[in-house]
Amino acid sequence: MEQVKDSATSLSQRRRTIETQWSRFVAGSPFVKRDGIRDDIMSSWQRSAQHIHPLQVHAPADDEYSTLQRWKESQLCLAAQREQEQMMQLAHEGELVAAIADPQGRLLWTFSSRHMRSRAESVNFTAGGLWDEASVGTNAVGLALKLRRSVTVFSSEHYLPFVHDWVCYAAPITHPQSGEVLGVLDMSTTWNRHTPLGQAAVTELARAIGRCLPQQLPRAELEIHALGQPRILFRGKPLSLPMRQVEILCLLALNPQGLSLEGFHAALYGDQPISTTTLKAELSHLRRLLDGQIGSRPYRLQMPVWADFIQVWQALRQQQSQEAFSLYRGSFLPQSASPELEEWRYCIDAVMGKAIDSCQDPSVLMGQLCHSTGGSELVRERLAELVLHPVRF
Repeated sequence: MEQVKDSATSLSQRRRTIETQWSRFVAGSPFVKRDGIRDDIMSSWQRSAQHIHPLQVHAPADDEYSTLQRWKESQLCLAAQREQEQMMQLAHEGELVAAIADPQGRLLWTFSSRHMRSRAESVNFTAGGLWDEASVGTNAVGLALKLRRSVTVFSSEHYLPFVHDWVCYAAPITHPQSGEVLGVLDMSTTWNRHTPLGQAAVTELARAIGRCLPQQLPRAELEIHALGQPRILFRGKPLSLPMRQVEILCLLALNPQGLSLEGFHAALYGDQPISTTTLKAELSHLRRLLDGQIGSRPYRLQMPVWADFIQVWQALRQQQSQEAFSLYRGSFLPQSASPELEEWRYCIDAVMGKAIDSCQDPSVLMGQLCHSTGGSELVRERLAELVLHPVRF
């Protein structure tokens, strides 16, 4: 009994200490004691302060219907089935809320105990809630995605006050073969129920889910890799295509609403003296290879498509630099003379260059240097700057 009392006193004291430092930080006080706050939390606070208002009262959220569809179509849904009963039992017995998020921090599935249900619903810690760092600041889901490792965020270590009463344990769900982070498992409760065993349990459950992922993970029926060395996958299998047909697929991916024959010709050939008959022949050949899944009038793809250049552009627009770095393997079809693709190449390279130039994490840059086949000169220059003039907070 005495040990329980001492533990409660220790948690209360820890909470008060962090709360004091958090209050000083958001007020801009120079008297924040860094030795009282973990480095990963302090770094996250500094990132959060750039785009999050501390008076925000809940997480933003997507609609439930589209989230349910995402969950059903997700590889995580099937992989988590064997562990869901155990997660729900843990949540019930430990008075927790359990959640699985996608790589963008969107909650796809949740289960709440009675103790946490109303608390979770009031802040959108429910399916559809957006819990990436850019949406709600420092939190376990966002931090696990950022650091790619297990984390605990206790009470006022959260950036926003509406979760200061929580303690959250999260671990990335990683594909065992590719090492790709495909989601995050989170279990949360109120701060006074914190236990060091929470992190261990969540980490092991996330690993168990990862082990159930299929070895090959097609992102969509059609995958287009056009950053660096082009590569096309159809239903998980490589498709060998000449550059012209790769260009056509890229234009179709960039124009999901469809293109007229004349518009397609202008986007692909510009002023080149090539007939529309040639373009029709190229499209007919591609249609046969793709099992008839290219529509006409307008020309459009009639199947799910994933394209690395679209994902990079979306990540850059959302200021998710680390995700953009992980996908970027070089310029977008550098040999293409298509007017529309040239314009996209210029835009992606320009914004990517700015992201590299503003990156302050040498480990992220080293990862980019090791995996990218293009843009390495910019990365080397930025690394040299950081070595000569390290960032100090």
